[in-house]
Amino acid sequence: MINRGFPLSKTSSLALLRRVEAHKVRVSVTALALVYGFGILGMFTPFKPWFVSLTPLSLVLSYGLLWWNHPVFDAGSRNFLLAAFLVGFGAEVVGVNTGFPFGAYFYGAVLGPQLWNTPILIGINWTLVTYCSNEVLRRVSPAGAPKWALVLLGALLPTLLDVLIEPVAIRLVFWSWAGGMPPIQNYIGWFAVSLIIGLAYHFWMPGRLRNPVAAVLLGLQWLFFGVLQGG
Repeated sequence: MINRGFPLSKTSSLALLRRVEAHKVRVSVTALALVYGFGILGMFTPFKPWFVSLTPLSLVLSYGLLWWNHPVFDAGSRNFLLAAFLVGFGAEVVGVNTGFPFGAYFYGAVLGPQLWNTPILIGINWTLVTYCSNEVLRRVSPAGAPKWALVLLGALLPTLLDVLIEPVAIRLVFWSWAGGMPPIQNYIGWFAVSLIIGLAYHFWMPGRLRNPVAAVLLGLQWLFFGVLQGG
């Protein structure tokens, strides 16, 4: 019981803060598990079109929960957030309208409002995927691992995820390719853009960053698109 006549001790305050943070993580992980779990199940029901239409909502929710659990929202974090969105969205605008660097493709209506033939939410998706990939890799890498290796792996992981995403996204009409399937150029482009955003991540993000939701969200994305390969 808290004595209202005296302020909390530093130890008590830290304990309370840890309990609040742990509760926030539990709420976030539960929400994400429900969203992705029901999303997977919904894709195998007659209500599939309705679940597909909720894609923008699930993307915004994932993005919001990721940043809600970001522990140090300093100037570097804000710089990365802005840079990742602008680089990702900018690359897509150029890609859709010129065919470089990904190839010839165009977006459907599923991902919501568009600017210059590009869904605004695609910038959020780039931020989410690259943030999670780089945070997880930095967390599991051994002490003293060279930064260049982390940057390269941080570009490779989102590219490999896109290999999994493409067949599902095409089938759900998120986007379409002029040749029916993405060319090798698409994956080279993904690696290059992910590399640029990864450099921004390692330049600006605090080295002590530990976001427990990032690994869960990345794993759920791999699970979601992996399961839907056969759906």
